[in-house]
Amino acid sequence: FKTMTNQEMQVFSILYQLEQEKNEVDYKLLALKLGLTESSIRDYIGKIQRKGIPIIKEKLNNKRIILHISQDLKKIASLDTILKLREL
Repeated sequence: FKTMTNQEMQVFSILYQLEQEKNEVDYKLLALKLGLTESSIRDYIGKIQRKGIPIIKEKLNNKRIILHISQDLKKIASLDTILKLREL
């Protein structure tokens, strides 16, 4: 998480929060929440994944992609814990 930019961390945080609120999170919802384009969100998600952060893409109806944070990561650390560790 230390290598993530502030913008990547913001995308990750919003994804984590929206998923906790039981939302089906897709690129469009993240883009609306962050005031960015869907293309930018796709780029950020790709960069986050390349840094080893476990974000899962689930394809619905062979079209819409739903994003999830790995359950294993959620068991290990809450969003608050992740944010605190990043500040160290």
